[in-house]
Amino acid sequence: MRFTVVYLILVSFTFLSLTPSGISLAELRADDDLELDELDLGLEEDEEDSEEEESSGKKSRKSDDEEDEEESSEDSEDSEDSEDEAPAPKKSAKKDDDSEEDYAASGKKVMAVYVFADSHTVKAASHVVAETASRLAESKDYDYVGTEAAVSSSSSSWLKNAKKNFEEGKALYNDLGIEDAAEKFKSALKYFEDNMDKVGDMSLMSEIIFYLGASYSLIDEEEQAESYFKLYLSINPDGEPSDSFSDEVTSAFNDVKSDRKSGGKGSLKVQSNTDGALVFMDGKIVGMTPVTLRGIREGKHYYRIHKNGFRAAGGSISVRGGKTASINETLTKSSSASVVAELEKEMKSEFGSLSMVRKATDLAEDNNLSNILLVKASLGADERLKYQGFMIDCDKKEFKKSEAVFDLPEKGAAADSVSLNQFNKTLVDDPYEYKAISDLLMEEADLLGLSDKPAESQKDEKEKKPVYKEWWLWTVVGVVVAGGVAAGVVCGMGKCSGGGSSGATLDVNFQ
Repeated sequence: MRFTVVYLILVSFTFLSLTPSGISLAELRADDDLELDELDLGLEEDEEDSEEEESSGKKSRKSDDEEDEEESSEDSEDSEDSEDEAPAPKKSAKKDDDSEEDYAASGKKVMAVYVFADSHTVKAASHVVAETASRLAESKDYDYVGTEAAVSSSSSSWLKNAKKNFEEGKALYNDLGIEDAAEKFKSALKYFEDNMDKVGDMSLMSEIIFYLGASYSLIDEEEQAESYFKLYLSINPDGEPSDSFSDEVTSAFNDVKSDRKSGGKGSLKVQSNTDGALVFMDGKIVGMTPVTLRGIREGKHYYRIHKNGFRAAGGSISVRGGKTASINETLTKSSSASVVAELEKEMKSEFGSLSMVRKATDLAEDNNLSNILLVKASLGADERLKYQGFMIDCDKKEFKKSEAVFDLPEKGAAADSVSLNQFNKTLVDDPYEYKAISDLLMEEADLLGLSDKPAESQKDEKEKKPVYKEWWLWTVVGVVVAGGVAAGVVCGMGKCSGGGSSGATLDVNFQ
């Protein structure tokens, strides 16, 4: 009987040793991390480790290849002197003179995508979004206007020709060939005017215009000089001539600047076939379509209308004092229209979701951008504005977000809104609010439910316990052990009565 008890106890422990240990929550999270990697967000946690392994592998192979490379280099040097034919030219990092110039950003390359909940919000809150766009355009950290113009432009060869004519004109101007210089300046300006849809930075254009005013001033064509000086002041209201210009030119310019302050003003109505397009007037953001601009100084002005997913439109318009001029442009879709449309759809339905971030980073990667700003505006039933924003740093794989609910400011007073200013400061100016995009993954409510399984079945799987924690297992073990103990007691008592011993004993020997 004693062996029976030992046998039962050994069987129970053997059964326990064969019981699976189950899956812990930490292991579940590890499995989910594998699923998150499959989202292709470029957030692989092992990326740095793999790069280190790859670099170490290269180092290990370097010693084997160094001798071969040194021998081949020596052979190539000897062959250069002996061979008659010249070696094939290496590819140059610079482009040919006739090729298009690369866009050199003065700050981080950033794109901004703005969406409105509905058409009512567009008309009511477009000036708020335009204020955020202006804040981004004024930032020294980002080159928003330049990046946006470069992304929407298919060619920059015209700019090279404009610069060439301008430099030739300045040389003639300095050599006192004023009339010939004016022709060169006019040619350079025409390149800009014919490509206003591609002009982001108007500093060079305004410099050309000033030289035109100076040229006509020196040859006593005062009316022409005045028109160009006025045009220059439209772009640079506080502009001043440099010391390199003569006193005659400086005096003529100052007279125009003084008279212009008392000049007439008119209005400008700007529309496009798609609402919510940014309107640039003389290089500055002034609103979103549809918009009516008042207090525009009479004279010639340059405009550009831009919206992501569409080709920009631009040109010039003359405004007369007391009159309203009109611009009505038809924007055509660009090659990125479908990608932008998908992102805007995601922003409207699930702002801040993983899918939105993925689509935004894809768009940024396609356009070689450092950052992308996402803004959504929606009006509640109480006409208060819900304003949401995301700034994504695609290089560092970080993001920051901001949200505000406030009373809709009057048109023309958006810059005075405290809530809007704080929102813009957080997204555009503050460098300390960034978090890793991987943190956003953890913020998702369905972190452990990213598969296509129903929510209830996912919940059941999460709540599964390891087998060794199940009540029924320990009930069975308890019954087995209790039975063994009882049998041993009975056996001991029987032995006691037969041998005359007082008391019961249970000896369990595992040896």
